[in-house]
Amino acid sequence: METAIKHFTGQQVEDAFELAKATQRPLLIDFWADGCKGCQRMDAVTYEDEQVRDYLEQHYVLVKFNVKEVTKAFATKYLTRALIWAPAFFMYAPDGNVLREATGYLPPHQLLPELTIGRALLAMRRGKPADGIPLLKGLVSEDLHPALHQEVLYWLGVAAFFAEGKSFDALVPYWRELRETYPGTIWAERADTFPA
Repeated sequence: METAIKHFTGQQVEDAFELAKATQRPLLIDFWADGCKGCQRMDAVTYEDEQVRDYLEQHYVLVKFNVKEVTKAFATKYLTRALIWAPAFFMYAPDGNVLREATGYLPPHQLLPELTIGRALLAMRRGKPADGIPLLKGLVSEDLHPALHQEVLYWLGVAAFFAEGKSFDALVPYWRELRETYPGTIWAERADTFPA
């Protein structure tokens, strides 16, 4: 699929991982398919958005990978599950470990928070959870879809827990807000590990 955004192709994926390692940026692979309407919309709308282009160019290494070119060797090395639907987005740490996945068309206002959560998860994976907190807090101040807001509150609690030396006191305010604001949701149930 053609798009003006700077990206590597599936044939260049190892070069993309080398750049991710050299720059210590996460890598985003957009798995696309011929005739995929969501994939076409990603190119026509999302990747044409100036904020998305700037964000990706500053914080990520992008690969656009046609699903019919995925080899068994690539799948064994880099995929944690089968590719069932396109577009599918996998965010990787520079070492090739999967940080986050999303499936289906993502308009700019959904892709940007997904990418930011990916960066925060990378900070936690690197043992720098305090670096992830401002990224996640920046999302809370935006007009997020409730499902994304729930997840952000969850990860804020996790980041605070580790940033404060595994302190449950640091986690509780975020998870309490999550449980009180979104009772009965999947993320609230995942955060239901301490007394109210």
